[in-house]
Amino acid sequence: MVAQNNPPMLRKASDRPFRALVMPGGGGRGAYQVGVAKALFERGLEFDLAFGTSIGGINATFMAQGSMARLEDMWCTIRGKDVFSLPSAPQIGRLVLGHKLGLLDTRPLEELLRREVDLQKLKTSRMKIGWCTTDLCSLETRLLTIDDIVSTNELIDVLMATSAIPMAFPPRHIQGHGLWVDGGLVRNTPVETAIQMGADEVYMVLLHPEKINVCPVNMFEVLVRCLDIVLEASARKEIETAELYNRLLAAGSEESRGRKNVVIRVFQPRKPVNTTLLEIHPERSRRLIKQGYEEANEILDMYERPPALGATAS
Repeated sequence: MVAQNNPPMLRKASDRPFRALVMPGGGGRGAYQVGVAKALFERGLEFDLAFGTSIGGINATFMAQGSMARLEDMWCTIRGKDVFSLPSAPQIGRLVLGHKLGLLDTRPLEELLRREVDLQKLKTSRMKIGWCTTDLCSLETRLLTIDDIVSTNELIDVLMATSAIPMAFPPRHIQGHGLWVDGGLVRNTPVETAIQMGADEVYMVLLHPEKINVCPVNMFEVLVRCLDIVLEASARKEIETAELYNRLLAAGSEESRGRKNVVIRVFQPRKPVNTTLLEIHPERSRRLIKQGYEEANEILDMYERPPALGATAS
């Protein structure tokens, strides 16, 4: 597999804008993305690219294979134990001896993915799917697309790798090499790649709230908040880079030559989300889906509303 450093620009399938759906990570908050995507699809929006990291990569996989209803049903039924379990006594021994590189046992997640994902559907999907992951050995971060994958086993390896939260979930070999983990610490939102592949519009669904004003009360919450800071910084950096090119383009600068204006639309929780990375519960997930659906519709209404008389369109 090769890194997507210089991805090919894809052709539009029609006269409509060439669209990318970007789904970053956020663990148990991933149900929010399901609600947002439901609103987008109900509005008739079609996507040519679907890129994801961590839980966003798993969500994007089900969307790309046309299993949106099944994805929502799973979020409304699964619990944390259906995704990971505490290590057994032998596994704890391996962990102490340094032979196990993750605190939790993720075999439940792997079994779920093997039951549900369909390589052939992804290969023939109108949405080209891609996943972001980082190798702990070489420190290389890659965006792997469905074109790089030739078997279901490889697909499972990539999905397990992109969702491997460092220290909590064990890393994964890809094609027998490296120790691949969640790429979110480096590149949580591969917006730039979507633009390089020809996207006219990028719809990004973040999972951290717009505003947070609650202090962590234990070490686990401190670690989660630190991860939130890293993920938020990664997302903002990519958004700012895209907006910078749009401003350079509008100014007719030399740096923007060969580029085009790209619409960036960001969806994220407007109010605090009472769910951490590893908390997965049907009741919480249903609330997050509802919140994502309602907030996305409010934002879409705003985009579709004609500008006021005398106002300048942005």
